[in-house]
Amino acid sequence: MPHLFIVGYENDAERKRVEYLLDKWSNRARISKVRGISFIIDSSDVEGFAEELLSKLDPPTEGKVMVYRVEPEDIGSRVSPTRREIEYLTREEPVVVRKLLKYVLSKFGAYYVSSEGNVSRYRAYTKKGRMEVEVLVEERDNGTAVVIAIEGYGTAVEDMARKLERELSLLL
Repeated sequence: MPHLFIVGYENDAERKRVEYLLDKWSNRARISKVRGISFIIDSSDVEGFAEELLSKLDPPTEGKVMVYRVEPEDIGSRVSPTRREIEYLTREEPVVVRKLLKYVLSKFGAYYVSSEGNVSRYRAYTKKGRMEVEVLVEERDNGTAVVIAIEGYGTAVEDMARKLERELSLLL
């Protein structure tokens, strides 16, 4: 059964990522981009609307209008993000650890978004997907605790976690 996806994007970079995904999936699924104008109409008189619409088009009208019955589907309940946490305890000072983490995250394409208390938030876009990264750095009696939480979809989270673990195991 075909599914209609309506994807709203904020900028050209987002649109290009969707276009790349469509190209990537073109050998696994039949994908057809909608040409012309597309819209959803919710009316008890769809036939009346269709008749008036066809009267506005230049002949021949055959094949110019395709109509699909659409029913919203909540994929959010079936597809949930993956979350992975990495924890370290080090003897380094928190200031040094924060600088190190900022460098390592930027090395892997993450950029700073915001901070609140001991928690810094980063975002990363990779070929495997987008991720949100939360970094907690706090001083404890036995050293500096570091908790990195990575959340996203697909294989991007595990890929980023492996890279961070490999890099940080050498540095922390």
